Amino acid sequence: MNKNSQRPAGGKQGSDPAAPHLNSDEINILLNELQVYQLELEMQNDELKASYATLDQERAKFVGLYDLAPVGYFILDYLGVVEEANQNGVDLLNISKQTIIRRRFQSFIAPHSWQDFYNFLHRMQYGDGKQSAEIKLMLPHDQIIYTRMEGIAISSMMASDIKYYITLIDITESRNAQKILTETKERLEMTLKASATGTWTIDSDANTVFLDTHSCNILGVSGRKFEGTVKGLIEIIHPEDQLQVRQHLVSALNGQKEIDLEFRILAGADQVKYIAAKGHEIRVQDDKTCFAGILMDITDRKKMEEEAEMLKNGQQKLILSATLTAQEKERNAISRALHDSVCQLLYGIRLNLESVQRTHQLKGEFKNVNELLDQAIKETRQLSYELTPSVLKDFGFVAGVKEMAQRTSSPDFQIDAYIDIYADSLDPEVQLYIFRMIQEMISNCIKHAHASRAEIKVSFAAKQVIIKVSDNGIGLHTDPEDASKNGSGLSGIRNRVYLLNGKIKFNNTKKGLTVTITLNLPEITA
Repeated sequence: MNKNSQRPAGGKQGSDPAAPHLNSDEINILLNELQVYQLELEMQNDELKASYATLDQERAKFVGLYDLAPVGYFILDYLGVVEEANQNGVDLLNISKQTIIRRRFQSFIAPHSWQDFYNFLHRMQYGDGKQSAEIKLMLPHDQIIYTRMEGIAISSMMASDIKYYITLIDITESRNAQKILTETKERLEMTLKASATGTWTIDSDANTVFLDTHSCNILGVSGRKFEGTVKGLIEIIHPEDQLQVRQHLVSALNGQKEIDLEFRILAGADQVKYIAAKGHEIRVQDDKTCFAGILMDITDRKKMEEEAEMLKNGQQKLILSATLTAQEKERNAISRALHDSVCQLLYGIRLNLESVQRTHQLKGEFKNVNELLDQAIKETRQLSYELTPSVLKDFGFVAGVKEMAQRTSSPDFQIDAYIDIYADSLDPEVQLYIFRMIQEMISNCIKHAHASRAEIKVSFAAKQVIIKVSDNGIGLHTDPEDASKNGSGLSGIRNRVYLLNGKIKFNNTKKGLTVTITLNLPEITA
């Protein structure tokens, strides 16, 4: 061994020549620095403890939110194995958490939704941002639920270390409701199409009208511009019905709350369609309402109703015509019986009495009897004439009416007749109907009006025959409808007017009553 190596440092035995030489001041400085480092470490340790405590508190808080969240949360690894699930997710899958963890999530997917699920994972892995998909799950006991998945993939530094963070929402109820709604809509569409019915909505605040496809087809606005306003809708309607529709809509918007109207539209040059609209007010929001309803093409129904009404009117007219014809036949029979039988008997009695008077030279004794016989013969002839006016057949309508006016006139009741000569060209049956109406109106003047004068006018204008009978009596003090029901006179007039497709009007004034009858007779030309 070398002797120098055994010599201590500083020339003294046992000292290290490589060790630094520290005096007491330097040692004190080092000790102070070590104490400072120790204090700093202790402070950092306290801060770390506080941070760990805060982290534990925050973790406990968010773990509670994670488990109590209203949606299911799942964390899957890159193979789709479940690493974590919250309580709502466990409840949604209806199995225990221990069964879910470390199990491939694909095992819960319905077979025909596997491809959708793999596409969902692929989009999360290679796409940007959150991805979503609707996936059908198959749970224990073959329970099927529809879910909406949303998720995002988070990768670490390792390429294969990918985590899928997925939320799961049960949309089975809404999906079933949507399915029912779709089926209902399809059935409604089929019903609307089959029944020629459409739907409409009117927003009164915005003054807008929505028409569905069926309504547009019904109104014929599919191929032309429709501005979608109430004004534009009214312009589609037949000009004669626009005022009615406008008034009805105004009433509905001002509080009536119900829409029920029928109107016409021009479907072509001369083609008219009948439309029925029904609807009511509905509340869209708390402070907003609108009107909604249906639109129907009732053209066929209207035509059927018109045909039924025409058939009904035709049947009524046939019955009424047959009744009046029977009455005329009965009148003719009675008239002939009075003229050919009763009058002849009265004449026979008169001749026999005259023979007795001449034979026995009795003059004053049979004076009253002769006067009564003359009165009976006169009234019988008058009655026979009223039942069947022969002059009407023999000399025509003009002469018949004038003779009736002359026969009926008296010192207390004067009748003036002004008859257009074209009246003789009327159909004989029409002439008889008009004659009977005039006859009845003159009879009413005598019996009820207490009139002293009456005027009969028959004229023609624009393929119409106008019959006007006026008097200076007390007028009609009851409603014409009630008078028609209570008496056979006005009822008979109305029946004949109805048979001739005419109209009757009563004008009651202080000067008396004027009855005007207008008959549409296309075959008559003035």
